[in-house]
Amino acid sequence: MSTMPEDIVSAPENPYPDFEEAFRIIKIDDYHYKGAHSLTLPIKQARGVYGGHMISQSLLVAIESTRNPQTNKVMIPDSYHSYFIGAGSAKTPMNYAVEKIYDDEMMSKRYITSEQQGRKKLVCMVSLRKPGTTPLHKRDLDESIPVPPLQAKYPDINKLYQVEHSGFVRNAYSKEFMDYRECPEEKDQYASERWLTVFGGIKNIPEPGTEHETIVEHLPNAINETEPVTKTILRPLHSKSFRDPMFNYVGLANLSDSAFITTMPRILHLPWDPSIERSGTYDSGTDALLLMRHSLNVLHIFHYNAMSLDHHMYFHNDDYTPNDESSFDVCKDWLTFTYQMKRLSNSRLLCRGYFFNDKGKCVATVVQEGLALVYEGVGETADKTKL
Repeated sequence: MSTMPEDIVSAPENPYPDFEEAFRIIKIDDYHYKGAHSLTLPIKQARGVYGGHMISQSLLVAIESTRNPQTNKVMIPDSYHSYFIGAGSAKTPMNYAVEKIYDDEMMSKRYITSEQQGRKKLVCMVSLRKPGTTPLHKRDLDESIPVPPLQAKYPDINKLYQVEHSGFVRNAYSKEFMDYRECPEEKDQYASERWLTVFGGIKNIPEPGTEHETIVEHLPNAINETEPVTKTILRPLHSKSFRDPMFNYVGLANLSDSAFITTMPRILHLPWDPSIERSGTYDSGTDALLLMRHSLNVLHIFHYNAMSLDHHMYFHNDDYTPNDESSFDVCKDWLTFTYQMKRLSNSRLLCRGYFFNDKGKCVATVVQEGLALVYEGVGETADKTKL
């Protein structure tokens, strides 16, 4: 069987495997910050830096802008609302302008503008609150959607198929993600009712003495599932936890853009190879199942052109302490991300999802709208149900 050319999904070199160093910012004054390093591309051929990187660093700027010079403490993020304006360049660091909308002892609001060479790349509004504060309604009521079934079905995520991209993101997925036939209940559901579930975390610098382990994965063969192919990869055995626990929010923000609007073919029950729709023949050069072995962030490229327009996050922690039931270590844990695609209309795709920690607590909600410009001949075999 022919394989996907590496030049389609090859990852750029990651010069800073320490996540905190890669996203470190330099304070110029109370209203201006600059990235210490350039952000990186998701793949070498990408037109702009990975959107999750832009989200992460702008969120970090918002957090750092609340640092109290007397106590050295910061506010924790409550909500984040961003809009992508242009593709970020991987050649120069980002510059950030901060507008302090509101401050009191309990809450802060920040409007952040990300710029390169005088051109805006992203704007965001971030609400932050004092650690430990609990919304009044949570005293008597704390409800969320239930834990996704696949989290209980796969207690050891390390045994699932795994991929890495953009230098830091690690994703894991099960057979239910690859093949809709593994979910017969979806046959009677509208496309907007179907749930996808993946798992994710951040690959940080390894702990001393555990630099790497060799893993041989037996992946399904796109044509003949009785003859699996293998993929040998090197993965850090144990990533270091962040020195600053606030970076868990930054890491979660980075992870939140890794598998979302790019996975629509699975929701619509389309062939992973669109040539099957067009001509009834298989072409390994256009099989997204092969891309899946490298990244979940590029699954769309044979089916449609995807581009994020905005990105919104709601953080549900009251505080960040290691023993809190809503805490998570994004470097060591696997977070469960379950999401739906609620609407596709006029080439705009709206998605909504939830992150769960290993204790079964919903720690964040994510909403994103993006362009989905479907290529001619794709989607002819989709269920006649509207998103």
